[in-house]
Amino acid sequence: MTWNELKEFCNSLPEYELDKNVFMWREEEAIDKIEAEQLEEDYYVHLERPEDGCVSESDAKSLIRDNGDEYPNGMNDFVKVYDKEHPILWAGF
Repeated sequence: MTWNELKEFCNSLPEYELDKNVFMWREEEAIDKIEAEQLEEDYYVHLERPEDGCVSESDAKSLIRDNGDEYPNGMNDFVKVYDKEHPILWAGF
């Protein structure tokens, strides 16, 4: 789904639906704490350990500074996956 498709869907809803909470259904759960925001900085993934997930640019630089041996190539050990201001939805647990 693109953001445009999401916008079109939301615009098609009747007015009385727009004040209701958003839920995301999964196989065995319904996530009801969903937030929307734009990223405040670029986000990166470690090239050799993508399963560790995304980290902000400032967190990546902290990891490099605090664990230089694990990141001998500095920021070149990471690949940017999201630009600053990229819109995201995230679930609070």
